[in-house]
Amino acid sequence: MSQTVRAAVAGFDALAMAAFAYLRTGGFGDPGIDLLLWGSAAAAAIAAFVVATNAPAFIGWAAIGYVVFAGVLLTDAPQLLLIALAIALMPVMQRPRGSLALGIAIATIAAFAWRFVVELLLRSAA
Repeated sequence: MSQTVRAAVAGFDALAMAAFAYLRTGGFGDPGIDLLLWGSAAAAAIAAFVVATNAPAFIGWAAIGYVVFAGVLLTDAPQLLLIALAIALMPVMQRPRGSLALGIAIATIAAFAWRFVVELLLRSAA
């Protein structure tokens, strides 16, 4: 798959997530929903930027990790749309050192790291 097609697919994923977030929320205001939907839209946009500019793959896989965090670890029930978004971004993302397994490992570690960071931010805000 060419670089242009990969960037277009990642960009479409990011735009679709932002449109879904807007349609579900109507904008910003609820911190829980903002973390879940708008955070995932921002992470998808970062992933699309990494694909389009051929930036370091680690950044893109960490962004995918945020989407995994929002889809699995942020709420009680898994959010299937977010899990599907993470899976849709994986084939177009550059492979760190040519390894899909390393990319998935980075995303998994990042998901747990995002959980820790968000917990700290929510505790300090309260």
